[in-house]
Amino acid sequence: MARAKKKTLRDRYDAWLDAYPTLAYVIIGASVAVALTTIFLFVTFSGFGSSAEFIYNQF
Repeated sequence: MARAKKKTLRDRYDAWLDAYPTLAYVIIGASVAVALTTIFLFVTFSGFGSSAEFIYNQF
């Protein structure tokens, strides 16, 4: 008797991606947009755009 092969996380992900391809692309696109927006806002409002002297004086 052979045991049934346990589904891996990759197998489940591939099955879900085959079932919902459009939703997967929307989720991936939204994730990228949120990451880029977060990076932009952090760099813009964190003071990284300031002069080096201003940044060094904070330490």
